[in-house]
Amino acid sequence: MVVNNVWADKFGLDRKVDSKQVKMPKSWISYFNAESSQIEKISAIAIIKALKEFGGPTKAKLVKEKASEYDCYTQEEREATGDSGYSVLNLHQQFAMSNLKRAGLLTSPTRGVWELTDEGRRINWETFDIWEDVYSKSIPVWEETKAKKRKQKKAAKQAAQEETSVNADVTSDGEMTEVDEDEVWRKELLRKLQNMNPYKFEELVVNLLRKIGIEMALTPKSGDSGIDGIGYLRTPELLTYKVVLQTKRFAKGQVTGPDISNFAGTISGNNADRGIFVTTSTYTKDAVNRSRQGANLITLINGEELIDLLFEQQMGVREKTIVVIDDQLFSEN
Repeated sequence: MVVNNVWADKFGLDRKVDSKQVKMPKSWISYFNAESSQIEKISAIAIIKALKEFGGPTKAKLVKEKASEYDCYTQEEREATGDSGYSVLNLHQQFAMSNLKRAGLLTSPTRGVWELTDEGRRINWETFDIWEDVYSKSIPVWEETKAKKRKQKKAAKQAAQEETSVNADVTSDGEMTEVDEDEVWRKELLRKLQNMNPYKFEELVVNLLRKIGIEMALTPKSGDSGIDGIGYLRTPELLTYKVVLQTKRFAKGQVTGPDISNFAGTISGNNADRGIFVTTSTYTKDAVNRSRQGANLITLINGEELIDLLFEQQMGVREKTIVVIDDQLFSEN
């Protein structure tokens, strides 16, 4: 990836850290120095900039959207998806948020909402350095967390059950980066959604829209012309809109512009006012543009947004309180 020269000069994005001069695992230093980590480091800066513009607590989704608008990314990077259909850029941004949090620059007052800490708000872009101000602080926290988990695993003798909570991803180059626990359950839920029975998936989305407030009903499994649900939305102003739904349970690939154009035609064919398109994947730029054309606007919901909605409505997803024992307080020495 070609790094914006102005950013690189100001923020140390082209800096290489000497493993002999810092007391940190070589795997982390190798990852920081690798070209593949540049997009994550750029994302950290973009997220800080976005939060400074919002000026207060903001939903993570909006922060990522704002950060993605900056010209530090190419359109190809914005649209790239992984094998299972997730947004690669979204994943890098999630990693960046995790590092900013552990560096003391970011905090989450409630799940899914982020804001800058006092230290984050005091960032001076003239002196900011991505290594000194972020990674040199976040890496020790990651290592401490890993050490505690290893100790808890050993004490509880549940190594087999807890292997999945190690939270380490290995890149194709063998470099390691940590994953926030929040990202783990989201990836698992996305995998489950992509592997659902297609009719069960349609039913899930229809029930979700009902909980949100749309009187939605499933269409018959045959002869629905690509429409999975038809319903009515009544606004607080006592206006009623006819809404049609289409779902695409993709494990690979994106929803394209022609997909949206075809759906737009079915909206008119059903004399509907609005359309809602839900996918477990993402949308191409052309698809987004076509959803905003014509008289019948289409609301696009991608995989990440679907997960957010399921969590907000507590549909098959719920938080579980975990009790953590402070070993230092109960020291045997």
